[in-house]
Amino acid sequence: MPSTPKTDLGDFKGSNMGANTPRISGFAITYNSGEILKTCLRSLRFVDELIVVDKSSTDGTPSVAEAYADKVISVPWSPLPTETRFTAYEACSHDFILYLDHDECLSVEGIHWVRENAGSHPAGVFRFPKREYILGRHDQDAYYWPSYNIRAFRRGSAEFVSTLHEEVGGIEGEVYDVPHDEGVCIHNLSHRDTFQWIEKTNRYTNVQDRVSFFDTNTPLEAFAQERIAFWLAQSRSRSDYVVSAALLRAGYDIVDRVKLWEAQDGLDGSRAFAAVCAELEATYDIADRAKLWEAQDGPDGKAVFAAVRVNWKPGTTHSGPDTAGRIPTFLRIDKGPRSKPS
Repeated sequence: MPSTPKTDLGDFKGSNMGANTPRISGFAITYNSGEILKTCLRSLRFVDELIVVDKSSTDGTPSVAEAYADKVISVPWSPLPTETRFTAYEACSHDFILYLDHDECLSVEGIHWVRENAGSHPAGVFRFPKREYILGRHDQDAYYWPSYNIRAFRRGSAEFVSTLHEEVGGIEGEVYDVPHDEGVCIHNLSHRDTFQWIEKTNRYTNVQDRVSFFDTNTPLEAFAQERIAFWLAQSRSRSDYVVSAALLRAGYDIVDRVKLWEAQDGLDGSRAFAAVCAELEATYDIADRAKLWEAQDGPDGKAVFAAVRVNWKPGTTHSGPDTAGRIPTFLRIDKGPRSKPS
């Protein structure tokens, strides 16, 4: 991808900032961010210092970052942006911090709002309206509009935390919700299709330190029905798209709740599969030996296997003799893998 000199990129950089506007550090966290990253970074080029922390991308992300950012820091990959924000924050030189995820872009109206209010507004923490794009599109009738996220604060007014879906804590002073009715927003190009939604759902709900507000005493069926009803109730139409978005959002909650149940119930699928395999191996062992006995002019192999299997218990090779009391010891001996012909 051809890069454009930084001097040609800052359409808003440093212009009309005003004497009282503080110097601003902006940053974005990236990983294999593709074309969205260029748009994201262009929306941040007005700040005095733009930092990109890249999580070891394997595509063209680093070259895009180098073209647009003042500083690019490479760190090892991690599944979530939360811990990487600590690194970005430590690299910021100025006291007003504005940050975006790699799939977020600040609107032009948002750029003007930050320039005009960063120095004069009494609040120390700012929540911006997010214009979500799910399944590649935005619909103001969907459950997600308007939603708000903290994306700017003054140093000392807040700090990053590691908890997923919380992200900012230690808040001091006023938190201000920037109005969304004049075009100020963050465009969040978060989920281009259902596949990406499900992939993120699985990744995020695997994080141990995540925010979950669910009553784990509620029966799972009732919980699932309630979450579907809840997100549909936040929607303002019943178009296929709006309903699909609500169902995906409910699905996230349901997966999260089932994983909590898994953890509380002590379920270990790997160990359970190993036990099933051991039990099946034992039945194969009995069947092999019964067939061998039959081949050596013993009783019918199927009958021997059936007699032993009736009384066989998991975790044992066999639990007793056949009806004639003559199951030989070789029925309990593992024959091992079949030898290859020479």
